Amino acid sequence: MVTFLCILGIIGSLAAIKYRERIADMLGTAEWMDYVGGPYNFIIVVSVIIFLWSISALFGITDVFLSPLLWLIPSGMMGK
Repeated sequence: MVTFLCILGIIGSLAAIKYRERIADMLGTAEWMDYVGGPYNFIIVVSVIIFLWSISALFGITDVFLSPLLWLIPSGMMGK
């Protein structure tokens, strides 16, 4: 099941990059999207994150990929 979802994530992210103009026109624009570069660049950023997450989950290296995020969480919140 994880493999299927990872492949769907890869295909979906590539399709989102290809059809980003149609998706951005459908979503519209918001003021907070200007900080990322507009709706077109927002879709690209989200697609790249989904693509990298899917690749790392497919190969089982999400712990290596997400370990820098764990450095940002204080140790008291991790339940130790």
